[in-house]
Amino acid sequence: MDTNDTDKKLAIFDAFPSLEERLPRIQLGSFPTPVVEYPELAGALGIGAMYVKRDDLSHQVYGGNKVRKLEFLLGEAKNRGYKKVITFGGIGSNHFLATTIHAASVGLKSVGVLVPQPVTEAVKRNMLCDAYYGAEMHLAGGYADATAMALRVMAETTLKEGKPPFLIPTGGSSVAGVIGYISAAFELKQQIDSGEVPEPDVIFVAVGTAGTASGLIAGCRAAGLKTRVVGVKVTDWVVGNTIVLSTLANQAALKLFSMDRSFPVRIVTPFNVELLTDYFGKEYGRYTPEGIEAIEVVKQKSGLKLEGVYTGKAFAGLIGTAQKEDFSNKTVLFWNTYNSADMSGIASQRSSGDLPQEFRQFFECEEHTTADVMC
Repeated sequence: MDTNDTDKKLAIFDAFPSLEERLPRIQLGSFPTPVVEYPELAGALGIGAMYVKRDDLSHQVYGGNKVRKLEFLLGEAKNRGYKKVITFGGIGSNHFLATTIHAASVGLKSVGVLVPQPVTEAVKRNMLCDAYYGAEMHLAGGYADATAMALRVMAETTLKEGKPPFLIPTGGSSVAGVIGYISAAFELKQQIDSGEVPEPDVIFVAVGTAGTASGLIAGCRAAGLKTRVVGVKVTDWVVGNTIVLSTLANQAALKLFSMDRSFPVRIVTPFNVELLTDYFGKEYGRYTPEGIEAIEVVKQKSGLKLEGVYTGKAFAGLIGTAQKEDFSNKTVLFWNTYNSADMSGIASQRSSGDLPQEFRQFFECEEHTTADVMC
């Protein structure tokens, strides 16, 4: 394990000390992240108590949910001697930007195979930040083409450098990445035990490639929490569904059990995973009226900033559920997976001319706050 003396031990290592030496990890984030109560937001939504788990504050430079995953993913890459990592996403992918920033901080180069998505100000900003941090970017026509392009890039890298890049799945949603959010559930358990927050009746979280939610599902069960975990789908069905959620949850739990037989495995089936599918909209990256409304409600009542691709839709799912179920005596927790660090200063130091030629076309698109067009 690679860490430093100032690193606070992860909650999962407190609970299962033997895992600390068996799981390669690089300390990136600042944990535990705060749990904050928002009474005005609770009152506006008719909820007994409303808390937000502030994973947007997981890192000073670039936070959000990817940090917890990347600690284990990049730890594995470094442990196995890789010099470069390759991953996937949309052209404005938060995951790819997080990977690029945090990989660079530990001496790893990032390669992205990226596909078009609706163009917004945030999409353009992320691309400029990718360029600032030295990412290698390849544009694929769609997800079907991305696999072939990735194989070609990996083969070329192997021939040139003698070793392929370390493969990180879209969103960092592999067994290693999921373990980061199993630990997050144990972190929440510690905060409950210390009186920082009551045990939530329900957690709402965005479901993209399912790694965050599956880790919370497995982790809450292993930590002995009775909390419901409700995912809100924000991606296409093929990557965000109950089969993927339950499979990742089980695989990660069994991995931990194989390392420490005291780790409790609670098998999850697709039939006992809660996934809301009515808030996705027409396609990945396209904003929805419900999501935009949720962003405004949260901003007015709490001052928190959400965005339209993931967290706005997830909070719209929370609002919709609160209108259908009686939450007046319930404790609800929203897991904020969005990075809240301002990246505009970094983006301003680059222009579209710093990007590969094929990416410059997206800067000719008019920015749409409703994401209703795609170049």
